Amino acid sequence: MKIRIAETVIEYPGDDLTAWKSGDKKKLLEGHNPPPDVFNQPAYHFGEYFVLNYFEKARWSGYRFYALGEWEPNNPKVLEGREKIKEMFTIQKLEEFRRQRVLSGHAAGQGEPDLFFYMESGPTLFLEVKKGGDKVSPAQLTCLAQIKAILEADVGIVYLVKYGQQYKPKTYELNLETFEGCLHVSPEEKSNVSNVSV
Repeated sequence: MKIRIAETVIEYPGDDLTAWKSGDKKKLLEGHNPPPDVFNQPAYHFGEYFVLNYFEKARWSGYRFYALGEWEPNNPKVLEGREKIKEMFTIQKLEEFRRQRVLSGHAAGQGEPDLFFYMESGPTLFLEVKKGGDKVSPAQLTCLAQIKAILEADVGIVYLVKYGQQYKPKTYELNLETFEGCLHVSPEEKSNVSNVSV
């Protein structure tokens, strides 16, 4: 079975990014207890925390740091998120997911989405966040397919743009049997490419 997921485009105010890079992170970190590396790397993690806040306003609860497997057992920053994962998914699903991660060569967490969201009523959601020239990797698409197929959670890709910036969202195709993913190109787009003369 194959599914398609289109990027969700979310706009951010340029002032928020400027403030974040200059060290003023309180607006996006309110209600969170981030690890020190969020403060030690001024240009990183803006997108993840912006999207975390965006979805929390829509009544989701979530984690920037978590682990779907038993990797990094002594890392305190993923402990709380890992415990919530164990609470939201059955041990059978988690064991099968971890088995497939090993078989796909991604046993140590490579490709895991940036954010994990949940509602106490049961829904779960994993999101990969992109901004600028950051592209979705094959390992990330594989993990999204495995999450959707095995854990039966919703998955998505968010692309952040500054207010007023033009961006055409991409669509990706995930194969839920082979756990592969690729950029989906519509027949119209294929036709446009083939009609371009060099």
